[in-house]
Amino acid sequence: MAASEGQPEQTIRRWLARNGPVDVGIDAIEQTWGLETLTASDRRRIGRALEEAGVICEPPLRRAGRRDKLHLSLVPEAEAAEREEVAEPESEPVAEPEPEPVAEPEPRHGQAPAGDGTAALKLAPLAIALMVAGSLGPWAKSIFVVDYGLDRAGVLVIALAAVAGLLLLAHARSESRTPLPLAAALVATVAVTVVVSEFRELLDDDLVGPAWGLYAAFAGSAAMVAIAMLQLARR
Repeated sequence: MAASEGQPEQTIRRWLARNGPVDVGIDAIEQTWGLETLTASDRRRIGRALEEAGVICEPPLRRAGRRDKLHLSLVPEAEAAEREEVAEPESEPVAEPEPEPVAEPEPRHGQAPAGDGTAALKLAPLAIALMVAGSLGPWAKSIFVVDYGLDRAGVLVIALAAVAGLLLLAHARSESRTPLPLAAALVATVAVTVVVSEFRELLDDDLVGPAWGLYAAFAGSAAMVAIAMLQLARR
């Protein structure tokens, strides 16, 4: 049975006839059909509805991933028919404007899609806290002596943590593509190198061994490298 004019697929068909093909995300389809998330049956049902309305969806909705862009266009026959309907004069003009499909706006050149990778960026304060706490804690211990991070290279690690954190903060506030994540990754890599150097020195000493602060500083520094590289990769 043909879909009625008020159904979402018909609204999308009319919008495509006026504006041409468009790239949208899965969430735009969910919003247009009023769904929180697309199930497998929803994908098949909506895919059939779009096909019956003469709308081409590439890749097919049933195989599209959450991050895929859906290219919506009209089959040539449907596009010609829709344009003829639009060109015909109406005896009674419609007063109410027709709703347009909810489409996800395309990101500006050099700008990453909103929400992509932000979860990893939120872990940056935890990584910085590990670097600072580890640098303030004990780095080396023996039966008689405990060396804290501030007695060794802990001050340098704290400074590197602050610089890397500021670079990622500036990156988070930037709306364009910048090399800030790469700079943050390089700074955090220097911190990892410093901590590893301390490890090697302590492992060569038969009387003194590494303490928990050194492990925490290493974990935080390595996490900062990973977080920065994720931000760089998503650009």
